[in-house]
Amino acid sequence: MPRVILISIDGLAQFYWTDPGARMPVLRALAERGAVAGGMATVFISTTWPSHVSLVTGVGPRVHGVVANHVLNRDTARPEDFTGDPVYDAADLVKAPTIYDRAHAAGLRTAAIDWPATRRAASLDFNLPFFKNQQVFAAHTAPAVWAELRALGYPVDRQGEWAELPRRFLKDAMVADLAIDVLRRHAPDLLLLHFLCADSHQHLYGPRTPEAYWAIGYIDDLVGRVLAALGPDGLDRTAVVVVSDHGFLPVSREIRPNVRLRRRGVLRLADDGGLAHAEARFVMNHGAGWVYTLDGGDRARLARDLKAELASLEGVAAVWTPDEYASIGLPTPEQNARAGDLVLEAAPGYFMVDQMTGEEELATPRYRGTHGQRPEHADNHALFVAAGRSIKRGVTLGPITSRDVAPTLDILLDLPPAPAEGRVLTEILA
Repeated sequence: MPRVILISIDGLAQFYWTDPGARMPVLRALAERGAVAGGMATVFISTTWPSHVSLVTGVGPRVHGVVANHVLNRDTARPEDFTGDPVYDAADLVKAPTIYDRAHAAGLRTAAIDWPATRRAASLDFNLPFFKNQQVFAAHTAPAVWAELRALGYPVDRQGEWAELPRRFLKDAMVADLAIDVLRRHAPDLLLLHFLCADSHQHLYGPRTPEAYWAIGYIDDLVGRVLAALGPDGLDRTAVVVVSDHGFLPVSREIRPNVRLRRRGVLRLADDGGLAHAEARFVMNHGAGWVYTLDGGDRARLARDLKAELASLEGVAAVWTPDEYASIGLPTPEQNARAGDLVLEAAPGYFMVDQMTGEEELATPRYRGTHGQRPEHADNHALFVAAGRSIKRGVTLGPITSRDVAPTLDILLDLPPAPAEGRVLTEILA
């Protein structure tokens, strides 16, 4: 029976692969035994949720429907953060079949730990979804999984606390330990793992910093522990694919589009600083973001009127209207209500925030690193390494895309091919 482990190291940019400061002995040993790509293009908007869904579906946001980490609910006019409380079950969010859907339908055993966009995914036999809030962990994790974690002695009451940005290295250690337990207790044919602290440390301190290098080495050690649990001949029986979801760009300034919208008069604050009324509102996604037009008038005309205004903001690299979305792989608002009426991209060195108060449209950044921009930026290229069962040794690929991962996993799991925007990486298959 084929077995595949897909490991995501959030934010591990391709440029670290040739950086002598990045300590990755486990991943480099995997590459020597198997294959490594010369960079992997992610999707736009290149944040965690849409990028991870593309990895497991083989299609981009226009097809799978997950358009960002942060969106505005047009019915409630409230922002929704999928990463803090994913809000929706997987079936309500992901509109394309995933690799674990296909594996489960074929009778294979499936498991995921901390993998995005999997809340109550019916095709995962064991699932500890990615949440940040303790109450959400308790309410939306399957009771059998919760009970198993308690019985094994995991600190389940620390899930929310350990998912906070500065403490995610603690959660990552638990992800590795739980992966070992799941391999032994459940023997999944497909296991998905997600490690997050490299992303967290780069947001907080910036890429290519001591903190980022430490986080990368820390996760490399955790991956080594998981691989060691497979036994001395584990890679003869298991294909291991290690990916990241996006790269990382340094930040020196933050952009506040909502301040410009407020000064333009299409967004109004109450006396207490809260939002009183908005004809248009910006929702950030770090290196990109959506503008939603909300009143019952001519939304498309208002969006067109705002395009030049927002494009004039320092640090805004590009602004697109819905008629241009197909060229960047995004659905229109008519195709997917979670898509905005404009999408903005930040230039390298900038990222975007939701702040509405104050007069400054540019400010000292609260983060030192970001992602979200288009995959054309070299620093935003992701990593791909694979080794083990059915994978050739010593293969160096050219650039690939994140949509190539799911079709290749289909072959590694002996599943029939499914429609995808990506291709099977036949060069690495033995």
